[in-house]
Amino acid sequence: MIAAGGLLAGCAGQESDTQQFRLIRGRPFERDIPVPAGFSLVEQASEDRSTGTSRLYLRHVYTGDADKYAVRNFYREQMPLARWTKVSDGSVKGDFSMRFEKGNESCTVAITDEKKAIRTKTRVQVVIAREERGQTPPTSRTGS
Repeated sequence: MIAAGGLLAGCAGQESDTQQFRLIRGRPFERDIPVPAGFSLVEQASEDRSTGTSRLYLRHVYTGDADKYAVRNFYREQMPLARWTKVSDGSVKGDFSMRFEKGNESCTVAITDEKKAIRTKTRVQVVIAREERGQTPPTSRTGS
């Protein structure tokens, strides 16, 4: 019983430790998209397109061994440092989604578990798209 209690206490302590673990910034694939150290680009699931002067679209997928709570905190800290403004941040059934904006681009960061046969990895999908914001439509006048 004592051993089981110690094991359970160790597991509980480990969970809180991983949530407090702070990730460092790795080498980014795009200059303004932070990537946690130890995460790799999944080329088969990624795509991007740009002209000579601007980015048109980007969808990059990264995987790594870090705890998804630490990854969420990483993006909360690092995206503003890359001049992205947070618009929203939420969680649904353990999947995290964050939305940021900068200039005429929007960026959605989705953080999920990727279950493998032996272990679970953390999967990050970053989608950046151009947004052309329209003007407010004129109000209609009735009674003419």
